[in-house]
Amino acid sequence: MKSICLSVLLLATGLVWLSPAGAQTPDQEIKRGVLQARKSENGVDNYPYATFSFEFGGNGPDVRLNCRNDWDILFGNSVTPDAFDVSMVVDDRSRMKDLGNYQWTDQFEVPRLPAYEEPEHEPSVKAVVGHIYVVHTRDRETDQYALFRVEKLDPGKSVEITWKVIPAPPRRY
Repeated sequence: MKSICLSVLLLATGLVWLSPAGAQTPDQEIKRGVLQARKSENGVDNYPYATFSFEFGGNGPDVRLNCRNDWDILFGNSVTPDAFDVSMVVDDRSRMKDLGNYQWTDQFEVPRLPAYEEPEHEPSVKAVVGHIYVVHTRDRETDQYALFRVEKLDPGKSVEITWKVIPAPPRRY
């Protein structure tokens, strides 16, 4: 009984590290998605296909209805060619980081990316085939982490990713 009370106390105060957030957790299925580079042709904007929601598991008009246009990443909308962005809504405090060239089966550290205190524009991050990225999506409706890997890049046209939502990495004291 004593150990249960101590565990609950440590969890409640945040003094205990929860399970590590790694890509190596075999219990989560790695999913796929394709994002088109954002463009407008003949007055038609492909925004729902250039964006992606990890929370709702995809992109396109059907996902747009569920996520209410609150996307997690955007591809090909930067002055940097073939780059990702995470700053899209007015209250966005999201962060993203390129972790480097890894396979899903590799061991690598997933850093904690504290959300900005106030809405802020996170710099664009270049899409590189074989690289894994961590995203901390944070706005008034969402607070989650996801990992994604660039599997295929058709420069100026599209990017294919594999991805999964992960628990927040532990705080380092």
